[in-house]
Amino acid sequence: MHKFLLILLFIITSNVYAEVKFNNAVIKNNFGKKVTAGFIEILSDEDLTIKKIKSEFSPKIEIHSMEMENDVMKMRRIDSPKILKNKPFILKKGGNHLMIYDIGENLDEQKKVKLNFVFLKNNGEELSSDVEFLVQ
Repeated sequence: MHKFLLILLFIITSNVYAEVKFNNAVIKNNFGKKVTAGFIEILSDEDLTIKKIKSEFSPKIEIHSMEMENDVMKMRRIDSPKILKNKPFILKKGGNHLMIYDIGENLDEQKKVKLNFVFLKNNGEELSSDVEFLVQ
């Protein structure tokens, strides 16, 4: 009976938290402009949806796709971006990326800034992670 309870407790607690890893988090220096871009790689051990991204220095952060159509760069907001289990979600220069709007301060005066990612699990539970970005 004691082993059964330990196994049950392990099963319950092992599914409570997703493991989410963040790599190569960089925000482009805005040099006093009101908009800039950010890049990051996210890896999760379960499927997640990015619900929102928040910061103290910008009221509006979106994830955009970028494609070339007839020699014209087209960027479009991605609604409810999905992170698939064990598959890197990559936001990079020249591809999908963060768009950061209405920046209220010069990021060039800082070496690092923090963004808060809010994720939605398939069961409806929210996860929140603060991520430190280098300003370059």
